[in-house]
Amino acid sequence: MNALVKYMSALDVNSAKAEVKRLLEQNVHQTEVFQMLLEGLAEIGKKYEAGEFYIGDLIVAGMLMKDILSMEEMKSMEKEQPKIQGKVVIGTVLEDIHDIGKGIIADMLAAIGFEVIDLGVDVSPERFAEAVLEHKPQIVGISCVLTTAINNIFTTIKAIEQTGLRHNLKIIVGGAALDNRYFSIKEADAFTNDAYEGVQICEDWMKDMNA
Repeated sequence: MNALVKYMSALDVNSAKAEVKRLLEQNVHQTEVFQMLLEGLAEIGKKYEAGEFYIGDLIVAGMLMKDILSMEEMKSMEKEQPKIQGKVVIGTVLEDIHDIGKGIIADMLAAIGFEVIDLGVDVSPERFAEAVLEHKPQIVGISCVLTTAINNIFTTIKAIEQTGLRHNLKIIVGGAALDNRYFSIKEADAFTNDAYEGVQICEDWMKDMNA
């Protein structure tokens, strides 16, 4: 395990940033550094699955990745590095203003190369549908924490179906108000209340789509 992967997987923020600068000063290409960062995130995922890390650690990991990618030395990578994943539209349903869970998975997806269109909270079905038509994502993420807002998930999926693009995308739903009883295959393609699992599902979908 190289130093950057080690620092990333230990969530050693200062050492990770310093190591990125050192590598770039030694003319290691940004894309190579990016791959090391992804390896570090993979190690973090393993620790989370093993119960060594918790949700708070995933938040820190996402913030660390975003901070590193925003470093001046890494910015040129944006023009050189092709999208390695896909496009995701994500939001919290109408009449629900909870943001934390959605924010975690959005940050994690962005950190590993997804283009994330975050619609925010209290998002109407019509806004989801407009975003699907505008951005043509491969994946839509729908979050719902309040049990009183559950019906808005179904109206959101129906609005997406009415765009005529439902067959071109996958829908993943999650949130504290939900469990598998609420969804049949025709209504949503996946359900999770685990941010890391959600990211893995999205990655697997993109691998299948690009196969």
